[in-house]
Amino acid sequence: MNKDKAPLMTASEPYNPRQQADFYETESNESFSLNLEKYYDILRANKLLIAGILALALGLGLAATLLATPQYRSTARVEISPVQQNVTNVEGLESEALLTDRSYLPTQYELLESYSLASRVSRELDLINDADFLTAFRIDLALVEDKQAAVNAVLLDNIEIAPITNSLLVDISFKSPSPGLSARVANAWAEGYIDENLDRRFGATIEARDFLEERLQQTRERLEQAERELISYASDQGLLTVRVRADGGSSVDTVAQTLVANELAEFNQALLEASAARIAAEAALRVRDSDTAALASEPGSATIDQLRQRRAVLQTELAELQSRFGDSYPPLQAAKAQLAEIERVVSEEEGRSLARREADFREALAREEQLRARVAEVGARYLAQQQDSVQLNILQREVDTNRELYAGLLQRYREIGVVGVGESNILIVDQARVPQKPFSPNLLLNLAIALVGGLVVVGAGIYLYDILNQSLRDPRQVKERLGLPLLGSIPRIEEDKIIDELQLAFSDLYESYFSTTSTLAFNAGGAVPRSVMLTSSRPWEGKSISAVALAYMLARQGKRVVLVDSDLRKSGINKYINTDQSLGVTQYLQGNDSWQEMICPPDPLGGFDVIVAGRKSLAVAELLSNGRFQQLLDELENAYDHVVIDGPPVLGLADAPLIASAVSRVVLVIEANEGRWRYVEGAMARLTEGNADLVGALVTKLDDRNHTYGYGYGYGYGYGYGAGKDKADEEDAQQA
Repeated sequence: MNKDKAPLMTASEPYNPRQQADFYETESNESFSLNLEKYYDILRANKLLIAGILALALGLGLAATLLATPQYRSTARVEISPVQQNVTNVEGLESEALLTDRSYLPTQYELLESYSLASRVSRELDLINDADFLTAFRIDLALVEDKQAAVNAVLLDNIEIAPITNSLLVDISFKSPSPGLSARVANAWAEGYIDENLDRRFGATIEARDFLEERLQQTRERLEQAERELISYASDQGLLTVRVRADGGSSVDTVAQTLVANELAEFNQALLEASAARIAAEAALRVRDSDTAALASEPGSATIDQLRQRRAVLQTELAELQSRFGDSYPPLQAAKAQLAEIERVVSEEEGRSLARREADFREALAREEQLRARVAEVGARYLAQQQDSVQLNILQREVDTNRELYAGLLQRYREIGVVGVGESNILIVDQARVPQKPFSPNLLLNLAIALVGGLVVVGAGIYLYDILNQSLRDPRQVKERLGLPLLGSIPRIEEDKIIDELQLAFSDLYESYFSTTSTLAFNAGGAVPRSVMLTSSRPWEGKSISAVALAYMLARQGKRVVLVDSDLRKSGINKYINTDQSLGVTQYLQGNDSWQEMICPPDPLGGFDVIVAGRKSLAVAELLSNGRFQQLLDELENAYDHVVIDGPPVLGLADAPLIASAVSRVVLVIEANEGRWRYVEGAMARLTEGNADLVGALVTKLDDRNHTYGYGYGYGYGYGYGAGKDKADEEDAQQA
């Protein structure tokens, strides 16, 4: 972007970011459009070369198509269903969805392209001895050391595995020059893959059985060892246990108890019963005679009740007799005797009942005390056993764990023996069929690829050309890169037509140099300098014709002008004007003071004088440094209005800096599209170091390659004689 074009803001104007953004957006669009035009011009300037490259690419594509061997492709389609391998039947080890999405199917795709599968197919089809296969792929096994590896390499190079998106289907394709061979190999590949998968699964089953057998043996040995340790420890410690099934009836819900624990439980229960009996006997002992309820529960209580009832009856009868008769009444005496006998019998029965209750109490008390002592003794033994039962429980748990592991492994081992390998999870959906026409080569596809390749080469070439081309393309770069004013832009003209074009007042060449003269005057302070030298970084950049044209333009304005050829090593103005003078600047520098005798008119141009370089000398630098060139320049400035000097090239010579230090202004001539920036910048640096006053630069030999940058549209893209001649003819016709 040209920073000189940025919008100016004054102190009185407020900052407008939108305006600033619009400006830079416009600049960016212009730059993009300019780049497009630039590449378009490069294309147009090199259209024949580009057309040749594209034609060559298409020719190569056509030749490759015609020379290629026809290839036939046959495809078999299989379905791969995921299967979960879990021979130990342990839940939660793998997630089936995760296995399918991330691991299983990609693994199967890789197995389909495995070397082992290729070897299997090769062996099954006996491809080493298959003449059709060897001929189709031009394999000479006599020249191959490892025949199997060579055949496998061909198979793997021509097999294609293409999974169908969002499905479990996979296409297995094989290509070869033989249609029948393609179908045969594709089908054999699918069948071989299924067989290999079954082999792997069967092998996994055998390995699982072997693994389970080994684990069963180890678990059985550990179980036996644990049982032996348990029995041995229980025997040593006297911990004899009985296994009782707990409530629920399950075989696993069992409780192991020692004999001491069982004995303690039984004695404790008996103690409870004895305590209850002792309490009951003690309560019965404390019951009085009147407590018939207590006596009713004792043996003989029915007899006592009868006697008591008889006694009550007798007492009633006796009371009645006493109320009516005296004591001497015989029935009264008999009743008293009978009542006394009954009292005696009742008393005896109650005594015997009390004795029985006392005996029962003493017996219950003795039994309770005996059982309590026994419980205390067994309890002490149980507490002692509790200390030893900790290790017993550990050993018992080890036995139970090993027994469960052994039962589980044995069950899984039986399941594997019953189930075996099972069905294959891979099915052939479509068999490969013999193709009827080749799929390759494809003429249109090959031509399209060749065309794209050619366009890529062209695009890369254009880009590299633009990047690597270090010549001046846009005359505006003079200001941007060198910091010099651009004095003019001169079109490229054919060498034999330059003078004719320069003499036509309406030619593009004439107008360009006329504009250059005006710009030179403007940049020099309003007037063309009295002395101005035109130089360039290297020869043949147009400095000599520019010097001739500048002198001619100044002369056309009525100025007295002299053109001095100071390129003493290789003069260039003789190509454009004819002079028959042999004396020149060299002779003046050697001591000839008569420069007037060296003046000659140019042919065919006129209106200004010319001092040629003269005869060549071998010591040009010494001549230019002796001071006489400054003397010649002073005398010419006194005699003429302007002195135009055709200077030598700058690089590699000391001539140009020496001359530049003597003249008023120096114009640097740069050839468009050819000159290198490093040469131009080097020349500018040398002139600046030599105290040269650079007034600007003149860009020459612009052509249609530069019209993108705004230069060339007015030059007619040919810059031939016709444009100016037509204008001249039109002017003559109008004057007539």
